[in-house]
Amino acid sequence: MKVNITTLLLVFSFLVLNGCSKATTPQQADIAVFEQFLSENPISSINPSIDIASIYRPGDPLFKAVLGIQRKRLDIAEKELTPLAKNKQPEAMFWLAKVIYRSGINDKAKAYDLLRVSAESYPYSAMALSSNDEQCQMYFPSKCSKEWTKKARNLFAEQAKTGDVRAVYYSTILKPDLTHEQYINAIINAAKNHYYYPLVEYSNLIINEKNPDKDMENIAVKLLNYARYQNFVPAIESLMDYEGKYDRTNSKLFNQLIEQGMTVGSNAAWKGYQLYSYKSSSLSDTQKYISAKATKYFNGDDFTISITHPPKDKEALISANKKAQEKADSVKKVIYIDGAHPRVFY
Repeated sequence: MKVNITTLLLVFSFLVLNGCSKATTPQQADIAVFEQFLSENPISSINPSIDIASIYRPGDPLFKAVLGIQRKRLDIAEKELTPLAKNKQPEAMFWLAKVIYRSGINDKAKAYDLLRVSAESYPYSAMALSSNDEQCQMYFPSKCSKEWTKKARNLFAEQAKTGDVRAVYYSTILKPDLTHEQYINAIINAAKNHYYYPLVEYSNLIINEKNPDKDMENIAVKLLNYARYQNFVPAIESLMDYEGKYDRTNSKLFNQLIEQGMTVGSNAAWKGYQLYSYKSSSLSDTQKYISAKATKYFNGDDFTISITHPPKDKEALISANKKAQEKADSVKKVIYIDGAHPRVFY
């Protein structure tokens, strides 16, 4: 199974945000810089900490809402966000606008109004109104503007003074005179402070080339492994895509990535799990049903539930559903999306 949709869309999102400029184009000279970074920050096994890269933690006001968006439970997200948005909480207004996009509600004006108001103080809303933003161009292109990019940069610069790693990164790369050296240093600084999206996006630009340079490809894979050892889901999914690119979906590593991804809430890993379970000749009908039901419990994906065969006996069905629920409940509640990457493509 080749699962390269997420990686390609992450690359596209990066190009939309930053443009395909010389400053952000991977270069051979980067190899030595990243090799030094990796040698100074060695990691070769999975970190026992599962939320080191999370922007929200359990107990935060927006945790349930953003987790709902990540797991495609927009009903939960909307319920949590609506009262906060009514109180003009900028961050909640931003996420509610994203729920409106994702839920298919044809209410562009409401989404724009939420972003427009919150963009005065929340940099991700301002960035979402930039002329470079994909959704802005799709839903209300006449209202997208480079002025919002400038606004976002200024807001990020103020936020960066507090040490916010994301704000430091975006206040840097949104500069109109960004140099390649500044870009690479910004990626490394972000990774050192547990923000791995920039590192993953850089690596994806390389591994998704049709015929990537082998040395560049090798460093990209090393960087992705560095992030996946920190349980960063987009890195796990990019490596799944990479293995699939070479038809290595039966490899030991691919299976490890599926297992790790499922543990920390990767929708792609769960999709792979339910498909492999359904196709497996070694699993019973009940086991296939449990995998399909567990996926539905986890993120609402019912792709295989209608083509599996639940136990006919009532007690057996209750038992199977219980096992499925327990498997879904075992997934760690870790958030990996953020204001610059609010979408989940699986």
